[in-house]
Order: sequence, then C-alpha cells, then structure tokens
Amino acid sequence: MKRIKRRDQSRPNAIVGAGQLVSAVWNTAPSIGAGSSHFNVYRMSPGNGRVSRLLRPSDLPDLVKLCQVLALALADDASLSRGERLTLADLASRLDEFTRRKD
Repeated sequence: MKRIKRRDQSRPNAIVGAGQLVSAVWNTAPSIGAGSSHFNVYRMSPGNGRVSRLLRPSDLPDLVKLCQVLALALADDASLSRGERLTLADLASRLDEFTRRKD
C-alpha cells in the first residue's frame, strides 16, 4: 500500500461526521488544479471516544449520509477541477434528496 505524505497530519482542513462515523479531510497541496485532497473514514465510540476502521451493517445509513457531507465539503475544494467540484456538488444534492426520503 502506498503511503501518502502529508505536510501536517495533525491538522485536517475539515472534520465531518454522520452518526458515529467521522472523516477528516486533508488538502496536501493548496495550489489550484492539484487535486490532492484525501480523507479517511472511521467510527468513533460515543462512550469512550475509541475509534475503529471496522464498520457494521448498521452503519450503512450513516455511511450514505457521511458520503453526502464529504461530497459537499470536497465540492468547495479549490484544488479540484471545476468539473470535479460540480460532480461532487451534484452527488451531494442527490444523496441529500435520497437521505431525506421517507418511504
């Protein structure tokens, strides 16, 4: 597995979450067009704050919502191309509609 070097791993550009799932977002090269955003996903226990990379089937609704929030956060990243930002904004909008549906 290739390791991605970050300038400052302790300072993500954003931290977003849905339910017990959390994601930190980094942009390792702020120059426009670099497209160097990275993010992780983990679950944080509300009781003790411990984190795990393992998700459960019951996490899937929160994972979909987290994808929506991540897409929205990344759509504002100036290092991504205009096309990528528009695609992410559209994805965020569609996922928002999906998660709000009451079937």
